[in-house]
Amino acid sequence: PNNFTASVGSMASTSGAVVTVNANSSLTWTSGYIQLSEIKLEAKKDKTEVEYKSTDLPKLDLFNLSTAFGKVAIPDGTYEEVELKLEMKKSTTSEAPLFLKGTYTEASGTRIPVELSLNEDFELEVEAKNVVVSGSTDYVALLNVQLNTFLNNISAGDLGNTTRTNGVIVINSTTNAALYNKFKANIKAFGKCEFDH
Repeated sequence: PNNFTASVGSMASTSGAVVTVNANSSLTWTSGYIQLSEIKLEAKKDKTEVEYKSTDLPKLDLFNLSTAFGKVAIPDGTYEEVELKLEMKKSTTSEAPLFLKGTYTEASGTRIPVELSLNEDFELEVEAKNVVVSGSTDYVALLNVQLNTFLNNISAGDLGNTTRTNGVIVINSTTNAALYNKFKANIKAFGKCEFDH
C-alpha cells in the first residue's frame, strides 16, 4: 500500500496527510487484508463484447499487494471502452471483507492499538476509452491502495473519545459506530485503479 501513516489533527480538515511512521498525532496502519468477491473485465468493440469474471479470489494482504488476479486475452482491435470492476460484498460471517490493524499515536506520544473491520458492499470501477489491443502490447490494471485517505475528515477527538475493548480502539458497525461511519464514508478514496501498458 501507499501512504500507510496519516496525520490525525485536532481539526478534521488537517487529518489524512502523509507523515512519518508512528509520529505524534498520527495513525499508522500495520497489517490488514481485503477479500474481494468479484473481479470483472468488459471490453466493448462495435457490437462485440468480451467479458472476464472471477469470483474465486484469494484474500489479499494489503501490505503485500503483488498478487495477480488473472490474465485474459482480448482479440486485437480498437475498443471503445474497457472497464474493470472490483467488488467487495458484506459478509454474513464474523470475518469482514476489509480489516486493518494499526497504532494511533496521540499528540502526547501515547500509542493505542486500533482495529477497523469494514463490513460493507463496495465497488471500485475504472474505465479506459479507445484502447488499441494488439498481440505485441500487454495492459495491466493496477490497484493502488491509499490507506491515509481513511483518516480524511476524522479528528483526534473522534479517536480519543472512543470505547476501548481491552485497551484497543475497535471500530466496526456496532462498536464506535459513529467513527465507523466516518471511515465508511472514506472508502471511495481508499483505492485507485488504473490501466498501464
